[in-house]
Amino acid sequence: MLKLRISEESDINSLKELFKNVFEENDEALDLFFKRIFKPDICYVCYDGDELIAMVYIIPTTINGRKAGYLYAAATKDEFRGAGVMKGLIHYALSITAQEVCVTLPASDSLYDYYRRLGFFELTSNTAELSREEVMKLAKPYEVVELVVTGYCGIRNRVLKNNFLFWNNNFIDYAFDYNALYGAKIIKNNFGYAIAYSEGDVCNVSEFICDDKNAPYMLTELLTEFKSEKFRFHLSPNQKFIASKPERYAMMKSITGYKPETVYLGLALD
Repeated sequence: MLKLRISEESDINSLKELFKNVFEENDEALDLFFKRIFKPDICYVCYDGDELIAMVYIIPTTINGRKAGYLYAAATKDEFRGAGVMKGLIHYALSITAQEVCVTLPASDSLYDYYRRLGFFELTSNTAELSREEVMKLAKPYEVVELVVTGYCGIRNRVLKNNFLFWNNNFIDYAFDYNALYGAKIIKNNFGYAIAYSEGDVCNVSEFICDDKNAPYMLTELLTEFKSEKFRFHLSPNQKFIASKPERYAMMKSITGYKPETVYLGLALD
């Protein structure tokens, strides 16, 4: 008989094994998650007897001051897939959380359809793609000063303003370290930060946190770090330093009726 419950410390080894087998996470990244983010009460598990067969994490955050959850690392053992185990686990998790909304970033096109069947709807995110020459025209050099920032949570809040997943400094630092483990470059200075990685001749900027006034200086650092011919930016609608357009990005489910029309994820883990 299947049993659904909140995870316990005694589940950690089994959770790590399932995490690694399903997502092929490297050991260093896995240890980082369990050291910096994991708490038993953010993880929901399904057991078949003594065997862990499924898990899902609901990481607490807020949107516009309202309680929200980021659904992450939903995983089911191969032999139990297609039997509705994850559907039941997600329903259970959301039924006992205090969040008003739940947001997730599907890893594939087919998962958008899956989450739609669970009552999630699509969110858009603004993107812009510029050639190297176009970025060079916008960029401005500046004198590098000693870094005195103690945390980027406040800067991130000022830049994004509203309709975004709030993350504290602990999570932001974790996201920096996690992305760096997978080859991203983290550009940090007194007025913001950027997370970017190279894919062929494209520099993908997954988060660009900087006010419009200082954006040209951040662009100079990107040009220095990357020799890419194209730059693709993932932005909040509140960021206006370059023209951007919406495209499908994530999904959200309203649990209590609260339904912001769009939500920027940014640091969401995929």
